[in-house]
Amino acid sequence: MKTLSITVPDHLAERINDYVRSGFFMSEPDVVLAAVSEFVRRNRVDLMERFAREDITWAKNEAHAAK
Repeated sequence: MKTLSITVPDHLAERINDYVRSGFFMSEPDVVLAAVSEFVRRNRVDLMERFAREDITWAKNEAHAAK
C-alpha cells in the first residue's frame, strides 16, 4: 500500500467533506480512493489501447530502421 498526499482546491475539499458529513463515506481518503478507482476503471481500456498503438508504432519504426 502506498500513501499519497494531495492538495485540492477549497471548493473540491468542501464537496469531499459534504460526502463524509452526509455519511456516504467514512473519511476524506475514502472519497478520494473511490474517485480514483472509478477514474482508473473508466479509462483502463483507453490506456491499454494507447500503449498498444505506441508499441505498434515502435515496432514499425524498428522494422524500417533494420532495412
